[in-house]
Amino acid sequence: MKKADILIFLAVLLLAGTLFSILALTGRQTDALTADIYVNGALYESVPLADPPRDIEITGAGGVNVLRVEAEQVYMLEADCPGQFCVHQGPIRRAGQTIACLPHRVLVVLTGGGERGDVDVVAG
Repeated sequence: MKKADILIFLAVLLLAGTLFSILALTGRQTDALTADIYVNGALYESVPLADPPRDIEITGAGGVNVLRVEAEQVYMLEADCPGQFCVHQGPIRRAGQTIACLPHRVLVVLTGGGERGDVDVVAG
């Protein structure tokens, strides 16, 4: 083998490895919805919605939130923040939907479920 043959072989291997990685990452979809809970921008916990119902106490920046996971949905059950917007939002059920408690810096994002949920359009 000549030096050029070895370089071509290595280039083909590198290209094949790159393509395999891209296809593996983009082609991977899960049917199970997961609630990813972030506190202060860091992942706090990932909870499959198919798990048995449970309450999760989340200690955020200066307060406490209680998140309920049940029956393929998730919602903020309690929060000791002013306004209670995260509690009044109600349950989320589709990938891409979120619950945010800005005073406590808590964010809940639903992921998985194959396709992203429908986009809400507001006519104005």
